[in-house]
Amino acid sequence: MNNSYINLLNDMIVQGSVESREHMWYVQQYSAILAESYSKLFRNSRMTTEKQKLIALAASIHDIGKLSMPDGLLDKAGIMSMYEFSLYKKHTIKGGQVIKSLSNGRDKDFERICYNVCVYHHEKYDGSGYPYGIKADKIPVEAQIVGIADIYDTLVHHNFKEKIDPGRAFYMIVNGECGGISPKMVRCLEECRWELEGVLYKSA
Repeated sequence: MNNSYINLLNDMIVQGSVESREHMWYVQQYSAILAESYSKLFRNSRMTTEKQKLIALAASIHDIGKLSMPDGLLDKAGIMSMYEFSLYKKHTIKGGQVIKSLSNGRDKDFERICYNVCVYHHEKYDGSGYPYGIKADKIPVEAQIVGIADIYDTLVHHNFKEKIDPGRAFYMIVNGECGGISPKMVRCLEECRWELEGVLYKSA
């Protein structure tokens, strides 16, 4: 799998009305910032410059599995039923299956990162996430990073209840209002908060 596959998947996501190109772009930008922050704060983490780039690329296709969702589910107004939500949660596993189907055996690191991002980006540090309810450091760091980037952009751009100020979104995430995150991720958010907001202002 390489950049041409990523571009193809991006087009499929947009054409399938799964996500907007803007959301994919923002999640990619935020993930790049968070990954760089992680590398600076935790220098023994092996968060190399190359890995940061791969995480940012993988971030743009984190929801590729939504292409498998039943017609009308993603467009439904209001709250999903328990059954509908159980179907929705499977987009993570489906995303992993897409990545495996595109595996060429040559880009193992990239494929692993893409797989982890697609499958685990909705897992929570306290075990309250999905699809498997894993917790703490069992959640791959790349999935933690993209998960936070996804939440942040959803809050400031796509929240269906109300438009949320970036400052409030920051505090909601670090205070655990959007699900538990690791102490390391809290530190990353605190370190790069203004860079995240800077992306919003530059694109305005």
